[in-house]
Amino acid sequence: MLSLINRFRSDERGASATEYAMLIVFVALAIAVGAQTLGTDLSDMFTKVGTTLSGINIPTP
Repeated sequence: MLSLINRFRSDERGASATEYAMLIVFVALAIAVGAQTLGTDLSDMFTKVGTTLSGINIPTP
């Protein structure tokens, strides 16, 4: 039983797959946070532009 546990501890075949999976998760998390921040900033910008444009009076000839 002890030899089976030692063999299991020294086996590193799944380590690369785990590292790649963690890397993908962190990249996806960074993209999600960045997209949310960018979306909020764009929404604020369009709100300011809309407010500015609604306050403009176009003179009639």
